[in-house]
Amino acid sequence: MQDKHHLDNDFDIINSLYLDYLKALNQSNNEVLVLQIKEKIVVAFWKTLQKASSITSEMIEHTDVLVQKIYYCMDECAKYDNPLCFSKYTYTSIKRALGAKVDIEQFEIKSGMHITDPENRKRKKIENAYKQFKSFNSQDLNAFIEYAVNHLGFGKIEVEEYLFPKQSLSLFAQSKDDDEFCIADKYVDTTKVIDNTEILNSAEQMQTQFKAIDDLWLKQKEDARMVLSELLTRELLAEFKKNSVSGSVIDILKQPQFMCKQMIESFFTDLDYQLPTQQEIGQKYGITKSAASVKLKRFIEKLKER
Repeated sequence: MQDKHHLDNDFDIINSLYLDYLKALNQSNNEVLVLQIKEKIVVAFWKTLQKASSITSEMIEHTDVLVQKIYYCMDECAKYDNPLCFSKYTYTSIKRALGAKVDIEQFEIKSGMHITDPENRKRKKIENAYKQFKSFNSQDLNAFIEYAVNHLGFGKIEVEEYLFPKQSLSLFAQSKDDDEFCIADKYVDTTKVIDNTEILNSAEQMQTQFKAIDDLWLKQKEDARMVLSELLTRELLAEFKKNSVSGSVIDILKQPQFMCKQMIESFFTDLDYQLPTQQEIGQKYGITKSAASVKLKRFIEKLKER
């Protein structure tokens, strides 16, 4: 993939389409023609971005951002006398918007948090302040937090939360002898110190954990339950070793409403069965891998708060 060699030619094509769009705006009964040209411009930008080395696969997934930014720039550039600036102006705007979208998603996946646009702008300010601080001071995190609180007006908690997000904890725990797995109690009550072996030996404890997940799962919107069901089931089964799980444990796994029974059956009966990836589950329900991961992380965070 390369940027320099194809951009000039692609920009000429896009500018030509944009000139056709401006002409169509001044014609009567132009709704269909305007729509057709707008679609051609979107496709042209899509093809250009696919060839650009600076555009990652994660960025290109966000077609909604791409389309919104193109439509916005089409209206903005129509206000100026030089329509030939449209392609470069829009291309730069799209890259910036897609990069910001992926940056937010990566933060949400890492931290398990969901942040709004104002919160993200605050996070970026904190990050930029930290970069400047490091350039002329040190990498002492505590010193920066003190500086940000005393001189920049940020709260200590928000600095720690946005700049140094804690990794979202795993939903599942492994037994000490590595023979069976279950959901750990600490994700329902984070104040407890748990002996995992003790949990694993208690079918009642497992059912308690599953009930907590069921209660939260049933509170989700109906159209969100199916994808969450498969994501949660996949996450749980990925921690099991097929040959060491007893029949009683498998029976307990089939009881919760949130569990995908078909996936459980295939996993424990078909030796060749491979669990679907998050990306495959996301594609099945028309969302990206990043979106699927964020859905799962948010659910786990809500579970930990209960």
